Amino acid sequence: MSALVRGGAMSLGGSLVSRAAGVAQSIVIARGLDPHRLGVFAIVNYVLALGGALVDLGVPVAATKLVAEFRVTRPTALRRLLGILAGFSVLLATAGALLFLVGAEPLSRFYREPDLAPLFRLGAALLFTALIGAVLSGAVQGMRRIDTLATVAAIKAVVALGATLVLLPSLGLVGVIGASIVAEAVAWPLNGRPLRQALSVVPSTGDDGLSAGTVVKRALALSVPVVLNGLVVWGGAWFVRSYLAREAGYDAVGYFHVADACARLLLLLPLAVAVPFLPALSESIALGREAATQMVEGALRLTLFAVAPAGAFLSLAAEPVVRVVYGDAYAGSAAAVTSILVLAATFQALGVMVWSTLVAAGLTWSGFAVQAGGQVALVALTVALVPGYGLGGVGVAAVAAALATAGVGLAVVRAQLGVRLTTVRGALGVSGVGWLAAGALWAIGATGWVPATALAAVVVLLQFQRLARNERSWILARVRWPGFAVQR
Repeated sequence: MSALVRGGAMSLGGSLVSRAAGVAQSIVIARGLDPHRLGVFAIVNYVLALGGALVDLGVPVAATKLVAEFRVTRPTALRRLLGILAGFSVLLATAGALLFLVGAEPLSRFYREPDLAPLFRLGAALLFTALIGAVLSGAVQGMRRIDTLATVAAIKAVVALGATLVLLPSLGLVGVIGASIVAEAVAWPLNGRPLRQALSVVPSTGDDGLSAGTVVKRALALSVPVVLNGLVVWGGAWFVRSYLAREAGYDAVGYFHVADACARLLLLLPLAVAVPFLPALSESIALGREAATQMVEGALRLTLFAVAPAGAFLSLAAEPVVRVVYGDAYAGSAAAVTSILVLAATFQALGVMVWSTLVAAGLTWSGFAVQAGGQVALVALTVALVPGYGLGGVGVAAVAAALATAGVGLAVVRAQLGVRLTTVRGALGVSGVGWLAAGALWAIGATGWVPATALAAVVVLLQFQRLARNERSWILARVRWPGFAVQR
């Protein structure tokens, strides 16, 4: 338990630092580029992400599972296992890089943007370094070096931010991609050194009869649902941006990129908490269904307690927030769609916890089915709404798809794990009332810092009352109010 708590705390801290640096980097990029070039960058970014999800075949996740397993059951074959996985990952990364090099011109013609060709060529190098780095991270995680993972993630994000500040002014988009390559290259030795140290104490008396074919088959068998999930999630995001570029232009993609990044600030906490939540829930499931049920219910209530007030605030304060953070160029169109996307982010926060719950329970295929259904809805609604409503149509499509994903996911969790959603209904009801109030205030023009802060404060108080008694005590025990301290 002490190792779990320490690893969870380190992972949470590293996730928060890396995500904060990532948000800062997105702000730097948006301020350094005009909406058109930012839209071009968004296309490159998501094409590379989709390509990476396809090319890596889920080997990083398989590396975590297999290294952890072999470390205990077949330590004499661990070096052989890592050698095979490393060779396989280099082969996949090389193939992916070559595909991007060859496909740079066709992709540029498809998007009707000549500037994309050199960016895709440079992106081939980024794809190669990122895939190798992902496998190294997976192996380190399998060795249970959680502190290393957290540290490397934070350092990589900070390096990417610093390199962007240096390279963006003179090189533009090339500098942004170059900064990511620099960060990935820095992470290689940071992961490699502790991995070598961990291997140095592992006995090695031979390959234990382990063949390359056996390892590759086992890795692919483990990674299939992970690959499919990555394809549907990144594929949906890629399609939305690509379709928006063709229908409304790259400026619209730039505005949507800023709005999406701003709305996803709500996901910082759920995504960070999901890292320690998954292994903790796995142990609770092993102890019994009642313990797991209580943990899931509490996690959902605490998620709404953190996300619902922030969403209510950002929905009414989107314009001043976007103006202060991203600049005047995005304060109009981007702010309007941000007010819509924060509602989608609230449902996505629930989706994060649902996905973690299903993975911890071994229901990965159920999680994939939920995610796939949501992405199909997103694509269909985007095609139906964008031609007539532009950016607003994308926002509505995102909200509807996120709502469907969260709703179906919660239903699956209830059916498969017996989670009593009645204990979460109060928190969901408060969130709904908060959103209705935000919509009414937005309709009459009562937006800005003051209405947003007042509404968020009311939602916080109401959500706090919907928490279980022990959850309220847990929160109060960690809050120091002016003039007195609540003791643990």
